[in-house]
Amino acid sequence: MTIRTVLGLTVLSGGIFGYLEIFTKGVDRLPEKVCSGAIDREIVAKILPSTMTAHERARKIDPFGESFAFSCNAKTRSQESIISGDGLVNDVSFDDWREDYGHDRKEGKREMQAGGVSIISSPDDVSMYVPCTPPKKKPEKARKTYALIVESRAIGDTRATGMELRQAVTDFSYQLLKYSYKIQQCQEDRKIPDNLPRFK
Repeated sequence: MTIRTVLGLTVLSGGIFGYLEIFTKGVDRLPEKVCSGAIDREIVAKILPSTMTAHERARKIDPFGESFAFSCNAKTRSQESIISGDGLVNDVSFDDWREDYGHDRKEGKREMQAGGVSIISSPDDVSMYVPCTPPKKKPEKARKTYALIVESRAIGDTRATGMELRQAVTDFSYQLLKYSYKIQQCQEDRKIPDNLPRFK
């Protein structure tokens, strides 16, 4: 089951523990840190076009009472341009994650590692994988491996294009991963680097 399927099910069946939505008069007037402080506004501003109105939203969903999904999105009021990301702890091996996400993204796919975080990037979306055992779980009880998976994507018209867009979406996802790793209270307590290497 992919993270998209799991997240879709959690929205339908899980309780929403936290919700925040802020309307502004333009992307540049979003809070300095969007989505409960997870993402720098300047990254969102690189992705979304300048418009009269924009808003951001963060959700924390607890589908099973053991771990939760955290999602962040920012969009123009007309919803013609969106940057969104979701993070969820799942029981999935590195190889299965890599196969599942990379299968349909052979063209334009880039891979990198940063401080134990594995990243697969395509031109306008990205997936990240880092081992993460929730506080109430024992690592040896996993069928495969407990891991935090974060996926982000840009939809519609964007201010950035090409490599600049790829980098901005990846930076958005990486900040979301760092925030999610912290609030998930992963037992590994890994030191995740502040910044990613740049794409060339």
